[in-house]
Amino acid sequence: MIMAHLKKSNRGLGRAGRFLYPILSICLLPSLLLSLSREQISIGLESIHSTGIRATLGFLASEHFKGRGTGTPEAGLTAAYIASVFQRNGLQPLESNNRSFVQSFDLCQALPKEQSLLELEDAQGGNKGSFKFGEDFLPAPWGADNPAAYGDAVFAGYGISTKELQYDDYADLNVSGRVVVVLNKFPDNSKAAFDKLSPADYEDPMAKVLLAQKLGATGVLIILSAGEELPAAGELNFRKARTYLANDVRSIQIPAAIVPFTIGEKIVQREAGQRMTSLGEIKQEIDSALAPRSFSLGKRLRIETSYERKIFSGQNVVGMISGVDASLKDEFLILGAHYDHLGAGDNNEIFFGADDDASGVTALLELAEAFRCNPSKPRRSLVFATWAAEEVGLLGSKYFVQNPLVPLHKTIAMIQMDMIGRNAERSADPGKHIEEELPAQNTKSLNVMGSPFSQDLRSALESHSQEVGIELKFRFDFGSDNLNKRSDHWSFLKEGIPSLLLFTGFHPDYHRATDTADKINYTKMERILKLIYLASWDLASAPRGPKFDSSAFGH
Repeated sequence: MIMAHLKKSNRGLGRAGRFLYPILSICLLPSLLLSLSREQISIGLESIHSTGIRATLGFLASEHFKGRGTGTPEAGLTAAYIASVFQRNGLQPLESNNRSFVQSFDLCQALPKEQSLLELEDAQGGNKGSFKFGEDFLPAPWGADNPAAYGDAVFAGYGISTKELQYDDYADLNVSGRVVVVLNKFPDNSKAAFDKLSPADYEDPMAKVLLAQKLGATGVLIILSAGEELPAAGELNFRKARTYLANDVRSIQIPAAIVPFTIGEKIVQREAGQRMTSLGEIKQEIDSALAPRSFSLGKRLRIETSYERKIFSGQNVVGMISGVDASLKDEFLILGAHYDHLGAGDNNEIFFGADDDASGVTALLELAEAFRCNPSKPRRSLVFATWAAEEVGLLGSKYFVQNPLVPLHKTIAMIQMDMIGRNAERSADPGKHIEEELPAQNTKSLNVMGSPFSQDLRSALESHSQEVGIELKFRFDFGSDNLNKRSDHWSFLKEGIPSLLLFTGFHPDYHRATDTADKINYTKMERILKLIYLASWDLASAPRGPKFDSSAFGH
């Protein structure tokens, strides 16, 4: 959650191979599915066992994969392993170009170079002043390859235009052929809804640049909030550079740069009678009135950006079990988990990512095996998707939604499994209204996010939680943790697709090298997988798909 070669030891290969055959237990659940007899689904259900879960998870979270960091050879090795498991279990590939389980896409990083320029002139082109690279400004981090921008400068507030919130910084402002200067983030006002859960990301700087570009701007200058600083020179390296979808970067055709607030104050001023209104005062006016204060600056700006770039591949791994009902097999239930993690640290310390998210990938592989080995199949098709590049911005699932391998309008629901292997353990944080959680209190608990958007999805889980012995908690959909935007289900949820995130909770090993396989609660995982298996049968075999309630946006 948001963030080579295989050493062929006998132990490692044993763990990998352990997954490939069904494991039968003597456990039989007493109740019946609403529309299916227990006999029809029992073989798959009984194949889900903690022994197999332990073997598969231990292999994925082993040193062989070195933390599965995005862009590393081990990430590609992980994708190849997952694809091989899909193939051995008879799943159907969906990538039409090469009949592969792998959906490849380009990722990119960029490092700004000192050849970049930011210059300010008066309206007549005189009194030129230059800003210092790295100290006064930096090119925007995404690294689009664009020509220089030069023109009259206009201030466009926060650079936001939204009918939903009846706010438009560009109302009555002509930016065609001009360089636009904007504040980052969004108006700071408790009455505003900019910080509420929404499909739009109002503070996304790339979205601000794309909007200005759409309106005809030739360049964009983004002003950081007061107190924020530009990255230090030592942080300008590919190890720490942010990763983007290359297609998103290619869509940006104008240069953009970032300046700290102190530099913004030198650029943005406005005459008010006998005095000049400062940037801080202008910002306060916008925040308090929730109304734009956009105007021409009476100056000219020149922005030239130069970068060193790195392009590399990301790989989603996607397979399908076709439905058996001729009228419903072209509808899809997606089960997902991200296989990437943080890789190795500066001292080659491996971040194993056992819970985050080898637990989710293990669940997905075990569920694929359970559905495959069960003689009966659901009416709808099941898509099993392991996402790349989740830790660097949900990029794998974002790419899938932009380039779907199954029609999104035929996707009835998506269930994301991210960190489902531990007992939550968390210190109290009164400021965030977070109570202390102890592992002993959470041996059977599972957090569910996304249910306010679909009561039907919630009901699908609740109808089986008691029989498998799992306590469902619906408590993190809204709030300061912003968990609904921190895993791959969000890519689907904001498209209006009923989606859930299943998550057992935070713990002290989150995003640390100590997130290891020996700390997983395998008995609990077995219960969770059986819950997902039963709920998925219901969803994939019901007469209709779950309904989506868009009114949950805005909370």
